[in-house]
Amino acid sequence: MKINQGVFAVTAVGALLYAASASAEITLLDRGNGSPVLNNLKLQVGGSIRAQYRNKMGGSDDGSYMHRGYDGGTRLRFTAEYFLSDDLRLLGYYEPGLDIFNTVDWDRHYDHDKDNTTRRQLYVGVASNTYGTLTYGKQNSVFYSVIGEKTDVWDNDMHGQGPGNGVNGDYDGSYRARDLLKYVKDIGPVKLTLGWTLPTNDYYLGGDEANLLRYKRKSGGAIGADYRVTPDLTLSAAYSYTRAEIRQGDGDPTGYDQQMSGTAIQWKPDNWTLSAMVGVYEDFVPLRDNRVPTDYFEGTAQGWEYFAGYKFPLDMPLLKSTQPYVAGDGMRWDNYQTNHQYVGLATQLAYGFRVDLERTFSNTSDNQPDENWVRLRYDF
Repeated sequence: MKINQGVFAVTAVGALLYAASASAEITLLDRGNGSPVLNNLKLQVGGSIRAQYRNKMGGSDDGSYMHRGYDGGTRLRFTAEYFLSDDLRLLGYYEPGLDIFNTVDWDRHYDHDKDNTTRRQLYVGVASNTYGTLTYGKQNSVFYSVIGEKTDVWDNDMHGQGPGNGVNGDYDGSYRARDLLKYVKDIGPVKLTLGWTLPTNDYYLGGDEANLLRYKRKSGGAIGADYRVTPDLTLSAAYSYTRAEIRQGDGDPTGYDQQMSGTAIQWKPDNWTLSAMVGVYEDFVPLRDNRVPTDYFEGTAQGWEYFAGYKFPLDMPLLKSTQPYVAGDGMRWDNYQTNHQYVGLATQLAYGFRVDLERTFSNTSDNQPDENWVRLRYDF
């Protein structure tokens, strides 16, 4: 029965791809559609279907579902804009994540302890060409939008940046932050981004019922700026502050002033993509061992990432371009260090398909193995 479900899933996905193969971002309803009620409404849908394979070298996979093929981050996008005038519009955005293998119960191809759907982003707001954009909800943080996105461009990435290395990027506000009020405004060549995070519910870190560890974000703020030196060159900087506490069982909470500071550069001349970032993280990266409320974080950690790739255009019916690249990242703190180097090839095919091949070379304090990654994407 599970094999039949798997065949059904592949058939259904194939039908979807065939139906939408000529689309980019699909406009379901455009402004000026002639409707007396919906004339000022614009609706769009898009997404990315991703199947992935990961192989740790040295026989260390131990039957992992990742070694058998799994969903590598499928997501959909729904965007709604209602134009109050040519300058002012209301907007809403919803981005659910899907694990297709989990949905069809294709055994040994997904993590049985995780849900088959996630709420990646969900926010509402108001946008003006004159006054900027103000949004509220679960959305990309200021630090990630300004710094992290610059190097979040290969498969096995984000090991050297703050987003994704804290207790949880949704709760500590570093990645797809919950309850985030965000403002973005272009001021000449500078894009200014401000953020304010509201308190969240407790995030459970582990332990038995009597000694349960809980993380709670109290509040926080962030500021970031992208300076467009030329159309191809952007310099960026961001700072984020979060007031948080950790409590164990019924004990008193321990407060932390979590901080992230970072700079980034992105240069995209012609077919090149060159980007790099460095960051400093205070009381943000959890200790690897012996975590207790009064000593949960590493103190100061430093991270860095870089990417360099060149896209070769291919004027062929099925092959559109191929981009060989090299990349790297690292993280340092008192008793631990990571260092990864990557070589990869991203090939764009016709109709929105793309194949990524990547090799990770690891040099870490705990002797992580090298890895091979393969990803098939369909973007629409």
